[in-house]
Amino acid sequence: SARRLRTLPSSRRLPPTTALYKTPLPLQTLPRTNMGRGAQCTTQFPYQHMGEVFHPDDSIVLVGAYDHPELLAHTPAPGDCALGKSGVHVVHMSGATGKLTHLTTNAIGPNVAFIVRCPTNPHLLYASTERIDDEGEIITLRMTPDFRLVEESRVKAGGRSTCYLNFNRDRTWMMAVNYWDAKVSMMKLGVDGRPASPNSVLMQPAASYVDETKPTREEHWKFRQRWPHSHCCVTEPYSGRVHFVVDLGLDRVFAYRVDAKEGSLVLKGSVQLPRGKGPRHLAFHPVHRTAYLVNELDSTVSCFKVNLPASWLGAGCGVAEVREEDCLETPGAVLELVQCLSSLPECEQGKTTISPQGIWKAASHSSEIRMHPSGKWFVVGNRGHDSLVVYGVDHENHGQIRLVEITPSGGLCPRNFNWSENGAYLIVGNQNSSSVCTFGFDFAETGHLSMLHEEKNITSPNYIYPISCSALGQLITTE
Repeated sequence: SARRLRTLPSSRRLPPTTALYKTPLPLQTLPRTNMGRGAQCTTQFPYQHMGEVFHPDDSIVLVGAYDHPELLAHTPAPGDCALGKSGVHVVHMSGATGKLTHLTTNAIGPNVAFIVRCPTNPHLLYASTERIDDEGEIITLRMTPDFRLVEESRVKAGGRSTCYLNFNRDRTWMMAVNYWDAKVSMMKLGVDGRPASPNSVLMQPAASYVDETKPTREEHWKFRQRWPHSHCCVTEPYSGRVHFVVDLGLDRVFAYRVDAKEGSLVLKGSVQLPRGKGPRHLAFHPVHRTAYLVNELDSTVSCFKVNLPASWLGAGCGVAEVREEDCLETPGAVLELVQCLSSLPECEQGKTTISPQGIWKAASHSSEIRMHPSGKWFVVGNRGHDSLVVYGVDHENHGQIRLVEITPSGGLCPRNFNWSENGAYLIVGNQNSSSVCTFGFDFAETGHLSMLHEEKNITSPNYIYPISCSALGQLITTE
C-alpha cells in the first residue's frame, strides 16, 4: 500500500513520552490478570511481530469498516468488500512518527460501526453492527498475539442500525443506541464482561413509524427527519449519572438516569433545538460545565452551558420527569445555548447538491466531534467538504469556542477520527477513499494539524478506536 511520511517540524515536536527513540527501550513485562477465556499473553517491549516493532507509546488502532453497504441506512462509496478485504482492520501506529502499518483484516460484521473496550474485563472488546433489515448485534471480541480478532459471542441489540455503545456509572449495564428505529437498549454485563440480551428497550414514540410503515432507505435519504433517529448516548463527566441521548430526527436531546436495579432508563427531561439542525454527536468539556454538539444537517457546532438540576444527581435514579425545555427560550435550561458556529468556510455555507440517487441535499454534512484530552481544543469533520475543523476552547470565558483552522482531511468523507492516548496525533478514517491518515497536532500552542502519513487500502473505514500498546499485556490473549 502507498504510504506518505514526514517528520514534525522542531517547533511542534512531541512531548518526551512520545519523542523519537534514540536508544532501545528497556525490556518491560506487563502485569498479568486472570479474567475471561484464554490465557493472557505476557508482552515484552520492544515487542516484535512479523518484522514490526512495537513500543509502549505506540498504538493499536481498530478500524471498523462497512462490508455490506446494501444493508445500511446511507450509501457509502463502493469499496472492495470481498472476503478478507473488509471487516475490522487492525493497524499499528508508531508513537514516534505517526506511521501506520496494516496488520490484519478480520471478517467480522456486517458493517461494524462502533468499537469499544469492555470496562470490566480488559481482555474483551465490543463491536456493534449496522443494518436496517434486522436488529443489529453486539459482538464480543478478543485479540490474539498475531493481532487477529476472535469472536466470543453475539447478542441482538434490540433495534436496527446499532451505532453507539455506552455504560452506566458502575459499569454493570450497557446502553446500545439504534439509529434506524430510535431505540436504546439496556443490556446487563455478565461477570465475564459479556452482555446479555436486552433487559429493556426504550423507543421514542414517533419511531413507531418504522414498525408501522416499514420505510425504505430511499425514503430516509429524501426525508432525514420524517421519524426519530437516536444517534448517540453520552454521559456527562461531572457526576457520571446523567446520560444524554441525541436524536437527529427530532432535533432534541433527551436526558436519562439508569435504574440499575430494574435495568431501564428513566427520563428526566429533554431540550429542543432549532428545527433542521439534525444533531449527531455530543461532547462535554472535562472541567467547564459546557457541552458541544455537532449538527449534521446544517454543518454547525452548538455550544451550551450545562445546568444539571440537583434533583437529577442523587444516589438513586428518582422518578420519571417530563421536563421539556428549549435551548433558546428557557432560561437556565439543562443545555442552554451560548453559541452556534458553522463548521464550513463562509463560501461553502448553504451549498446544495444532487445526490447520485437524484435527491437534493446539502453539499456537506458534519460527522464526528472529538474533544482533545487537554480540554483546550476539539475537532469536527465535514463530509462533502472533506475537511477537519479545529476549535479552540476559551478557558477564561467558561468554555466558549473560536474557530482555529479548517484543513483537508487527506481523503474523501472523514466519517470518524480519534486522538491517540496522549493527544499528539489525530487518526482519521476517510470512508469514501478507503484510507486512514495520521495528523500531528500542536496542542501546546497553535492547535494546528499537520498531515504525516496515509495508509491506503483500508476499505471503507467508519470508526477509529486506538488502544495504547502499553495495554497489550492485558488486551492480547492466547487460546
